[in-house]
Amino acid sequence: MDGISGEYRLKVLIATSSRTVREGLPKLKKMMPIDCEFVVPKTGSDEELASLARDVEVILCVRLSADVVNAAKKLRLIQKTGAGVDAIPFHSLEKRDVYVANTSGANAVPVAEGAFALLIALAKRIIPRHIGMQEGIIRRERGIQLKGKTLGILGLGSIGTEVAERGLAFGMKVAAMKRHPSEAKREELGLTFLGGPNDLGHILETSDFVVITLPLTPETRGLIGEKELKMMKKTAYLVNIARAAIIQEEPLYRALKEKWIAGAALDVWYIPHWWDPKWLTAETKAEPSRYPIHKLENVIATPHNMGSTDIRSPKTLEIIAENITRIAKGEAPINQVDKALQY
Repeated sequence: MDGISGEYRLKVLIATSSRTVREGLPKLKKMMPIDCEFVVPKTGSDEELASLARDVEVILCVRLSADVVNAAKKLRLIQKTGAGVDAIPFHSLEKRDVYVANTSGANAVPVAEGAFALLIALAKRIIPRHIGMQEGIIRRERGIQLKGKTLGILGLGSIGTEVAERGLAFGMKVAAMKRHPSEAKREELGLTFLGGPNDLGHILETSDFVVITLPLTPETRGLIGEKELKMMKKTAYLVNIARAAIIQEEPLYRALKEKWIAGAALDVWYIPHWWDPKWLTAETKAEPSRYPIHKLENVIATPHNMGSTDIRSPKTLEIIAENITRIAKGEAPINQVDKALQY
């Protein structure tokens, strides 16, 4: 449709418990020039969502099951409330004219700051030194000076670019990898090196710190295994703020335990929703991996909430409002995800 009928009400399913969305609903409504019906589930179970999805045109979600997608016969847009879309059932969309969009870039700054906080904590041995002080032990091992060291970034999207800028500010040499590298982009950011997927080995071999900001796709799943970890310097550190499954779980555990690399900081984990009380019983203790990676002395572990800060960026709601309005007008959304590439 070219315009928005005064009687037309787009139906939107809020299939997420995201505080940004749930608490921001009143603000979201005011941001849109259309009258929407927001459907808010009571329990959020797949059965309830599938029932509610039958006549909705837009679904806002963090993750979504194929059953819900298949039940939504009028669906026109799946709007992810974050950047990563690996929890979207793309196989259920192969023959359907349904857009998928994300809010990429909305929280790039706090996530990049978190990545660099982890990197600095590794370099300066902050966690073991702090624990030592608590135990009455003065740890005298040396930290690492960042100036002059090489920072390798796997994935130069909005977050990767912010990480690169922080590395340059610390006087680091920055090498990065992205799907479509260009000399113009390298010069614009002041990078030492910018390569493509075939340059993964070069970045791993030459970097003192490797930060992963790649999306999880069929191409990047398991990208870093034993071979790749053994390419890294024994003195190098790995920081993963993207998705756990980009690094193969068992080789990572061995690499850290057997000191193939110096250490890692991990903000993403292998067991889905390990932190979510909804998935636990009173008798179950959550573990983020099948291996005790998070208990190793050369690992810093955080629960994937680096993007949560005192400042709530309005950009997430702005993107969502823009896309709901566009769908109501019969227009294509911004921040579209390529359903073939899955990012």
